[in-house]
Amino acid sequence: MILWGDIKEFPLPTVLQFLAAQRRSGVLEIQDFEEQGAIYLLHGWIEGISLPQSDEDFGARLVALGALSEEQFKDCLLRFTSDGSRPLLAVLLEEVRGDRETLLELVNRHATDQVMQLMYWHSGAFRLVLPSEPVRFAVVPTLDVETLLLEAYRRLDEGERPRREKVAVEAELCLGCTLECTPRIKARYLKPDVCLWRSMPAVLKDPEFAIVTKRREPREDEGEEIDLPFL
Repeated sequence: MILWGDIKEFPLPTVLQFLAAQRRSGVLEIQDFEEQGAIYLLHGWIEGISLPQSDEDFGARLVALGALSEEQFKDCLLRFTSDGSRPLLAVLLEEVRGDRETLLELVNRHATDQVMQLMYWHSGAFRLVLPSEPVRFAVVPTLDVETLLLEAYRRLDEGERPRREKVAVEAELCLGCTLECTPRIKARYLKPDVCLWRSMPAVLKDPEFAIVTKRREPREDEGEEIDLPFL
């Protein structure tokens, strides 16, 4: 199955619901200008959601809870950096130790955290790919997609927010821009998905050009009939 699209047109929760209903397997790769990640699916169930910064935060949480030692965490980071074929989340879950019920609770909580983060992705692209070798996770969430989404919505309604807000579209378009502009220019030329000021030819931004393009005032003798001799 080939599937790709624009997150702005197809929000990730909607895409996940569709894949769950179709019981699809594969890796849903996601990317915007800030970060990239992957959602691992097996027969419509989420096996893991990997976002680089969130994976590291999860590892630090495991260390704080005693399910992983600092040495093991560092070793996982080194293995992930040197290999890179598997997400850090899968490497961490191979080394984690503890009561099975407690680990499932941690993984379910982490999956809900990730789903809540995905709800704040308003731009970027996604595509579903079928890897040659499937990624296996030692501990997987026991909650289906619908339950994960409902739990994430409940936590949002109660005032929780993801680890960090996504950059707004305006900030995304202005990020790294070296052109000088003003709030008045932004109000006029900054559109939801494009900056017209940035793409405008430089000559049109020159104040001197504005003088040249002013409507020419008619001369006093303009409009009077002039007799031209026939040749």
